[in-house]
Amino acid sequence: MLDKIEMRIPVDASLVEVRDDGKYCIFGFDLLDLSIRFDAMEVYKDEDGEKHHQVLRHPYSRLPTSYTKMAFKFVHEGAVYPYVQIKASLAKLLQGHNVFGSDDIEQGAYEMIGFLHMAYPVLTKMLDWTRAWVSHIDVTYSAKLSDQTTAKKVLDFLANVSNGQTRLSNKRFDSSVYWGGQTSKLVNHKYYLKHDKFLSQFEELKQLAKKNDKSAQRVVDVMSDSRLINWTVGLLRFESRLKKRWLERNGVPTNLYELIAFQKANPNLLQTLWTKATHGIFDAMRGQTVKLINDESVLEAISNSPVVVTNSGKVSQTCIRNIYSTYCLVCEHGLEKLAEMLPKPTFYRHLSELCDCGFSKAFLQNLHDNKAKNVIPFMKLVEIDFSQQLPEWYEPPVSQFKSVT
Repeated sequence: MLDKIEMRIPVDASLVEVRDDGKYCIFGFDLLDLSIRFDAMEVYKDEDGEKHHQVLRHPYSRLPTSYTKMAFKFVHEGAVYPYVQIKASLAKLLQGHNVFGSDDIEQGAYEMIGFLHMAYPVLTKMLDWTRAWVSHIDVTYSAKLSDQTTAKKVLDFLANVSNGQTRLSNKRFDSSVYWGGQTSKLVNHKYYLKHDKFLSQFEELKQLAKKNDKSAQRVVDVMSDSRLINWTVGLLRFESRLKKRWLERNGVPTNLYELIAFQKANPNLLQTLWTKATHGIFDAMRGQTVKLINDESVLEAISNSPVVVTNSGKVSQTCIRNIYSTYCLVCEHGLEKLAEMLPKPTFYRHLSELCDCGFSKAFLQNLHDNKAKNVIPFMKLVEIDFSQQLPEWYEPPVSQFKSVT
């Protein structure tokens, strides 16, 4: 599902000039005629007592839509070329919720631009739409687990997983796990329990609806559907923010029109990009994840592994004992502690042997915490099935806007 788009639309070049200090500005009209709220950074009185303002700034504001509001900002002067920025959850704009939704970039873009035009028709005519570009997209797919308890266990399991350059973030909340630095110019990942987030947002919106917020009332009507609420139970969301630099490195155009055309030529584009962006995390969970019951099952897994077979074709009991001893050390102290205890080459050799025996890296990272519990066989339990992202009763939303400006 395409959850969010952030796009920027430059002001038409005929309205922009560069000042003597090298900064950009817009000329030829009064900004206040646009009916946009600006903050004045400086206000003063002249000799006649008349009030004057200068250094105008447009703060982030929110534009009304059919459901949730859309973020909007107008940068009219400064060190960067003047532009308008808009960002929104497309599913929420189109249908009032983002539990599930469409992958269609074109439809979402039409909806966003349409609402901008409705709010500020004069401003939209000042923009160079041919140069509109996407600064990031949020792509989300889900795994449906049996219940919230299981989903919570899986989320806790994920909280210990990292692989290569895809590092676990220090940012963590009860129902969310993050990967990647917040300042990364490439990608960010967030995995969370949709049911918890849905109920939290539902309560907030109900409070707004009681205060006669018409937009909130419309969204509450949508979110009150019992089928929708039930669909969120056990839903584990895997959300990736793909930024401009990452998209371009992977051969994806970021000009809005070119991106729309590119998706039409590649209908499974978002699934492909999401899979590529998340491979580092899922690679840490590949292979057979053993559901540990007792020591005998662990020894059996090690004994049946090709890694303990010598060049002469015999099973090395010494090798079995050594690998099992390493397993016990991981179980007792944890993988991170073991890495501190051993020289790096020795640690990575032991880690490689354990992985060759069918114990995934994710399993080993969680082994110390789960030694007194049944271990979750992650890759069997969590399946991202692209064909099962929508319920049978899903009806695709229809945009009220037909084309991009």
